Amino acid sequence: MDIIQQQFFTLVQSGLWGTDADAGLFDEQTQWEQIYKTARAQALMGIVLDGIQTLPAEKRPQRGLYLKWCNTLLQIEEKNRLLNRELKNIYDLCRENGVEPVLLKGQGVAQNYPNPLHRQCGDIDLFTGYEDYEKVNSLLMPDVTRIDEECFKHVGYEWHGVTIENHRILNTLNAPTANKKFQAEIARWHQASEMRSLQVGDCTVSVPPLTFDAVYILIHSVLHALNEGIGMRQICDWACLLHQNAEVIDKEAVAKLLREYGLEKAAKVFGVVATQYLGLKKECLPIVYGPDDLATGEWLMNDIWKEGNFGQFNADKKRRPKGYWSGKWHTLTQLTLRCKDMKRLAPAEARWFPIIVAIHSMQMQWKHRVSGK
Repeated sequence: MDIIQQQFFTLVQSGLWGTDADAGLFDEQTQWEQIYKTARAQALMGIVLDGIQTLPAEKRPQRGLYLKWCNTLLQIEEKNRLLNRELKNIYDLCRENGVEPVLLKGQGVAQNYPNPLHRQCGDIDLFTGYEDYEKVNSLLMPDVTRIDEECFKHVGYEWHGVTIENHRILNTLNAPTANKKFQAEIARWHQASEMRSLQVGDCTVSVPPLTFDAVYILIHSVLHALNEGIGMRQICDWACLLHQNAEVIDKEAVAKLLREYGLEKAAKVFGVVATQYLGLKKECLPIVYGPDDLATGEWLMNDIWKEGNFGQFNADKKRRPKGYWSGKWHTLTQLTLRCKDMKRLAPAEARWFPIIVAIHSMQMQWKHRVSGK
């Protein structure tokens, strides 16, 4: 681990767990601009700044950069407040019409952080299922200002200045047998209304049951890792959920689901990164890794460091062509190449991923042709 990584991760750990960052790692030679760029690439601007606040004043970044960083944090806080306000508006609208959405990831996961407003946020993901999917689309439509291309799982909107994804399918695994079990588990807790209640801002929302959520947050990150890459924020989401719920989570039940879905290896590799770099206590992990997993954890860490959040910060990555079909072909070929490497993380998922993407693309093309879109 080089000095930039040491400095970065002592700040991240400080921001996540409320400890003081190791001030001895910082001096007048500290490359704060590089640390700033790294925090931006890994979508941890607020968390790292929280760590900086524990340093003596003379050890912090120079005034100009420090003020710029603080201004970025104010923007993150305001975006979180906006999402929380609109989340309440969505729930009020849905509940008035007899629908109870399930909030996925995002603002729900943020509640596991020491300061939820300091997690960099994105959109609002709601799972409404096949039964209420079209109804919720109709409820949102009068105030929609942009509609994204619909895929087999969801449709995206811009609504009141925020992006909303309405999911008829919560998510899918690529390996067919694993996905069948995954969908059965979703249907089981959703039909039985086993969702948890969680306070987000001024709204009480429904989120998945804790055992499932601990698996789902990992699955979501693994699927993005197979596709375009992930940032440290995704590992932090999983680590904070495990840490915050350490006293109540059924780790054996979580481990059982992970094994059923063929994700035992992925859980171990993520566990290496979460403990070795983020400082999560090993006893929080649902599946403990062994010595033979350390090298794979280092490999994943190197990929995260290179790719940045959702692979957006790799300057060497080939960009998608503008043409529709050339763009589709580019995506499939790049995905196939990446999945060959990612078999070390999730073998079955990596093997099936390009095949499933091709199938779903053809299905959506057929649907659009039949519907005349």
